[in-house]
Amino acid sequence: MTNQNLENLPDDLTIRRMFQELEHNIKSVNRDKISEITGEVTRDAFDRVVSTTARLRARYLAKVIELESTEDIKPSDISSLRGSRLMFEEALEGFSALRHALCQGYFDLTEDE
Repeated sequence: MTNQNLENLPDDLTIRRMFQELEHNIKSVNRDKISEITGEVTRDAFDRVVSTTARLRARYLAKVIELESTEDIKPSDISSLRGSRLMFEEALEGFSALRHALCQGYFDLTEDE
């Protein structure tokens, strides 16, 4: 190791500690705020979010398939398709945020009683 590398070690350790503290604080604040607003998140509630997202995906895909077989596509058909897509995409974004929060440890899934 060069002298320059040795001089940077304390700074690197300090920076790493600072980032660890920041990550800890982020996790702590998220845990507090999420539990304050949502209460406990049960396995059943999580599974219902998965089911809702899958159902909206299926409805959207059904409309895509239905549109394919329509001879005279009307603006209302496209509007209906767009609405189905937006509903699915919003549900998917919500599920992704929920899953991310779970993976980050921002909440624990509790078992239903």
